[in-house]
Amino acid sequence: MAANTSPAITMTCEVCSEYYTDPLMLPCLHSFCKKCLIKAKEKQGSADTSLKCPTCDTCVNLPDGNIEGLTQNLWLAQQVKEESVKNTMSKKESTLCEQCSDDTAVTFCCECWLFLCDFCKTAHKRIKTTSQHKLVNIGKESIPQLSTELPTMKHQAIYCIQHSEKLTYYCKDCDKLVCQICLNMHHKNHNYNYYIDEGEAACKALKESVASCDGLIPPVTEAIADGEKMLEQIATRKEEVRQEIKETIEELKAALDKRCNDLLMEAEEIASAKRNSVKKQLDRFRKLVKQVSHGLHLASSVSERTDPGEVLSVKKLITNQLEECIEEYKKLPLEIEENEAIVTNLDTSTLNKKISEYGYIFKLEQLDPSLYSIDSGLAIPLATVKKERKFKVALPAGIDKAASYLKASFIKSDGSKEEGRVIVNDNNTAIVSCTPQSIGGYELSVTIRVQSGHHIKGSPYQLSVKASRDYTTLTNERYFNVGNYTTGVAVHTNGEVFASSRDGFVQVFRKDGIAVRRIGSRGNSNGQFGCPWGLLLVGDRLYVSDNILHRVQYFSATTGQYIGQFGSYGNRNGQFSNPCGMSTDGKGTILVADNSNKRVQVFKEDGTFVQVIQCDCTACDVAVDNEGKIHIATHKDNHVQVFSPDGKTHLHTYNNPHSGSGYLQGIAIDDNGHILVLTYNGSNSCVYALSPDGKEVELISGLNNPYGIALDKDGCIYAANNNRIVKIL
Repeated sequence: MAANTSPAITMTCEVCSEYYTDPLMLPCLHSFCKKCLIKAKEKQGSADTSLKCPTCDTCVNLPDGNIEGLTQNLWLAQQVKEESVKNTMSKKESTLCEQCSDDTAVTFCCECWLFLCDFCKTAHKRIKTTSQHKLVNIGKESIPQLSTELPTMKHQAIYCIQHSEKLTYYCKDCDKLVCQICLNMHHKNHNYNYYIDEGEAACKALKESVASCDGLIPPVTEAIADGEKMLEQIATRKEEVRQEIKETIEELKAALDKRCNDLLMEAEEIASAKRNSVKKQLDRFRKLVKQVSHGLHLASSVSERTDPGEVLSVKKLITNQLEECIEEYKKLPLEIEENEAIVTNLDTSTLNKKISEYGYIFKLEQLDPSLYSIDSGLAIPLATVKKERKFKVALPAGIDKAASYLKASFIKSDGSKEEGRVIVNDNNTAIVSCTPQSIGGYELSVTIRVQSGHHIKGSPYQLSVKASRDYTTLTNERYFNVGNYTTGVAVHTNGEVFASSRDGFVQVFRKDGIAVRRIGSRGNSNGQFGCPWGLLLVGDRLYVSDNILHRVQYFSATTGQYIGQFGSYGNRNGQFSNPCGMSTDGKGTILVADNSNKRVQVFKEDGTFVQVIQCDCTACDVAVDNEGKIHIATHKDNHVQVFSPDGKTHLHTYNNPHSGSGYLQGIAIDDNGHILVLTYNGSNSCVYALSPDGKEVELISGLNNPYGIALDKDGCIYAANNNRIVKIL
């Protein structure tokens, strides 16, 4: 049972701070003296039929509007009496006789629970019914051994607070002690009994109530601790946010200061250039004025001389200079070519609006979970038991510590839960890591850390956990006979196996190899095939590439109903030339090996064109690994080209290591990174497995011109091999 964390029950009233007298208990379980509650009621006003608890402010409706209708706390009254007696005896203080109230008490009767004076003590011993009662002497020199070991007080008469009658009965319908008058007035037709007879049942009921709350306090206390910790975290985070805001605004201020200095420098440069231009013009003006003034002064002075020789000696130079000044004047624009204008464009309205809208602070609950999604790791819906499985999460841009708000867990099909880890990298990316502990179906749940747990985009994700595979011990377990040449295979999560047939249909088998239905027929109408080739299952949707009609059609995998199609013959975006194998990245996009166009095309699940990934040879099949990288198997060049998840970068190429094989014809990748490749070499065609580091692990021979390859939820390999599907364990 949980430890009692309630405060100790005191024997004094919280209102008057004295021992309780006639204590009454409110529904909130707080008790007070009757007189104290009467005074509290009087302060509220007689017209009010309710009362506020002096301790917790709970509003209590008074029975019939009277204090007397409240529950008498007889247990507390007895506790108070026992405490008072023990306190009086332990302090050895004088007290009046409770029999006569005249003299000082000298003894205490343990049977009657009364302090008695010497006279009443003598009388007590003389009366036959009390003569054998146990008496304890009290006084300054007495050391009462029973002061803390007093026997339980015997049942004494309890009186009704309203009628001063003995409380004799217990009304079961009202859960209330009642006197004879109360019984006759209000409880006559109720289910009642003598209260003495109900004691054992009442004790049992209280113990059951205690047992029903067993274990309640620890989790709530833990929740309180979590809440207090959260308050500390909120305070810490507030300070972090405050600092981030200040630092960011300081950065903006610094940027504004720099911009201010740049603009001031530009203004200074422009003004300097204008000043220099005007100064040059002014220098020409001043030079001309100086030359003309000097020439005129000389000409006037010389012309006043009477000696012709003096005049003629300088006449030519003076006239030439003045003529040059006149010519300079004619060529010199007298209007200043520059002006004072330095034009500014400092409209702050747009900037002010941007500043007023810059940044925002919000609660985690307001963060849109759809801004998060799994970026890689969903292409292969498999995991290996007790082996770490990782998924990269795409985070929303501009959200501080966006990765730290994620929570991950694995939930098995039986409802059991296994916690996952969210690894936050320095560059604000997140990796969700889980290690499943048992084989079977799981849901990967990735949520934003709020109380209700909002799922990110696409969550929860379905995973099948399988046993660890050993490619050195593989054997052919079962054959699914298609009847005519088959080039494509896919396996549903329900165990059904789908195989394409050159006869123009898709054959569906049960997991035990029994053929159960066909999808499509020969023809070129909707839902018909010229030569069905590659198969791909995405949820309950079956995609079928048609090598002759140059299109992809999709159906309901369970009903076979035609849904839609995309593609036509050609080499433009969305067109095909002999499409073959297909794959998905697990995020809602489909990749189609566009064989003769030497490329892979990417589409949304509804057939909307996304992009082209150009390769160097005829593309026969495509697969996406757990990191999102795209592996394209080329038919005649006998190698695999690997592209980045966005398809824009050719990362590397690895060759077919199997000597003697002529062509690559199919590719699949498991959850551990092993690459399974189909190779053609006549009747010695095979599947070979490459480990993640590119080394050959094992050859699975004995196939005959295989094309399609797929994995089921248990990691078993299925190969489309001539006229049948081979299941390899």
